[in-house]
Amino acid sequence: MKKTIKISLLIIFMTIMLFALTGCGKSKIVATKSTKDDFMSYDETLEITLKNNKPDKITWTLDFYDESTATLYATLYKSVANDTLEIKQDGKKLTLTMDKKFFAEEFELDEKDLTKDKLIDALEEKGYTIE
Repeated sequence: MKKTIKISLLIIFMTIMLFALTGCGKSKIVATKSTKDDFMSYDETLEITLKNNKPDKITWTLDFYDESTATLYATLYKSVANDTLEIKQDGKKLTLTMDKKFFAEEFELDEKDLTKDKLIDALEEKGYTIE
């Protein structure tokens, strides 16, 4: 009887640890892209935290090669910002944290189709590399 209880407790403990380490159904998509043209150059990192296969938190980091361009983009996004967009600028780096609705509008995606597989396909189609 004691052995059965110990085994049961061990299984319960291992299950709890598994959920704690894996995030209880959460996963993350990290996509990167570099843009270089005659007018500007910047690197993008898009981190999408998923919960139940849907976007939960979206962070888009733009790393410009020029601080004035980062300031210009920050001003542009502040002019269209609402309560669902958080904007932080640190020198040449601009970080936007947004909800899935703003993300869908910005990336021209259908908000209803924002599942992990469709997100990966859409981002790859737009030239992002999925890590």
